[in-house]
Amino acid sequence: MDNRTIAQRLLEAAHALEEKHASLYRVQAYRRAAQTILGLERPLEEVVAGAGRKGLAQLPGIGVKLSRHLETLVRAGEIPNLKEEDKTCVVL
Repeated sequence: MDNRTIAQRLLEAAHALEEKHASLYRVQAYRRAAQTILGLERPLEEVVAGAGRKGLAQLPGIGVKLSRHLETLVRAGEIPNLKEEDKTCVVL
């Protein structure tokens, strides 16, 4: 999955979170991560393959929680839903 596709999926997730009236900070985090990924000079898949979550968390605007979701997106093609009461995954 290329960086543009990953960024698009993050923006779609941000939009879905916004529709569910999720925290504004959370929505902004997904949007900020999309911008960071679009600005990378190398594929995000290489970051995940080389350094895993630690490598992702070192990117600007990407914290520990979001790094987990990004790793899942890169490896499995989906972003886990963050609500504990709903154990499904958002497949984007």
